[in-house]
Amino acid sequence: MMLQMTGAGVHCAVPPPREALLARLGAGEPLGAPGSESWSASIFLALAPMEGISDFVVRSMLSELGGMDICVTEFIRVTDRPTPPAVLRRACPELDMEGRTDSGVPVLVQLLGSDPTAVAESARTACDLGALGIDLNFGCPARRVNGHHGGAAVLREPRDLERIVAATRSACPARVSVSAKVRLGWDDPDDILDIAHAAEVGGADWLTIHGRTKTGMYTSPADWRRIGLARAHVSIPVVANGDIFSPDDLVSCAQVTGCSAFMLGRGAFQDPNLFRWIRGLDRGAWVQSHLCRLLLDFIARANAHHGPGTDRLALNRLKQWVRSMGQTHPEMYNMFSTLKHIQTLHEAVGLICGAIDHTVHARPSLTL
Repeated sequence: MMLQMTGAGVHCAVPPPREALLARLGAGEPLGAPGSESWSASIFLALAPMEGISDFVVRSMLSELGGMDICVTEFIRVTDRPTPPAVLRRACPELDMEGRTDSGVPVLVQLLGSDPTAVAESARTACDLGALGIDLNFGCPARRVNGHHGGAAVLREPRDLERIVAATRSACPARVSVSAKVRLGWDDPDDILDIAHAAEVGGADWLTIHGRTKTGMYTSPADWRRIGLARAHVSIPVVANGDIFSPDDLVSCAQVTGCSAFMLGRGAFQDPNLFRWIRGLDRGAWVQSHLCRLLLDFIARANAHHGPGTDRLALNRLKQWVRSMGQTHPEMYNMFSTLKHIQTLHEAVGLICGAIDHTVHARPSLTL
């Protein structure tokens, strides 16, 4: 149930998924000054799709912590043939959960491909399975993807992007949102104006812009100014993405871009409570003991989801997560120095439990 303001006051309604998302995205200027409590509560926050990171288990864990409006699956590759239902379900188990995480956060199915017909038919199948929204990936910078004219490679021909968006919008029922995620361009950041226009003309409901070009990868600083130029160039909502690692970063991004909607990627992996921190639900980043409890929960959930014989997968994902946490938490960096040499999940659990024992006085603010 959501509350909507009308001229007569407040009434209760249950709008279709697309209508609800657009109402949340297009609610106008956030309340209050950037960084204020009312402002933090009114902005739109999404979890970015991150290949090999934001899988079903991570989406479930991070969304239930609170503060998140939507999350997006890892990209699902579409070749020259429509994606089978089994592949869609495997990448997005939430399709069997009314398109939401366990905590009720909507999950968008992200498709990556360059064949308009195949992408559109894959989107239609996802909708038939219960998808609440389709997101189209035009930002992946990986060479193996770009070599097949996928991901960011499409940005070199904005007309191709427009055709893919238009075909997808036509294939999806009106209740399902269709959005696109792009970079500023292939190698010229000024191309973002043509790219944003193409997405709008194609019928995208909103556009997420990562503030780097493909050739910029993740090394150059995110160009928030150009995101702001694109936002002013189109009439659809624009979601800003890139270099948001703290509430202060988000306030700065909002001031430069004029955006009130943001997508958090690496920052949410480094600090899992980033959504809560931005919303004012936590006073700061979690301490090591809290992070370690989260990691133990991750191990248990990953094993339960993937089943017997998947310890190696859980261990590799665990190492990846601790390494990421180490970029902002020196104690987690030290933990990774040991963890990277560990060969069994049992040893990893022992290491994490030992770290909790050594920080017993650091009390978490949320029970996991």
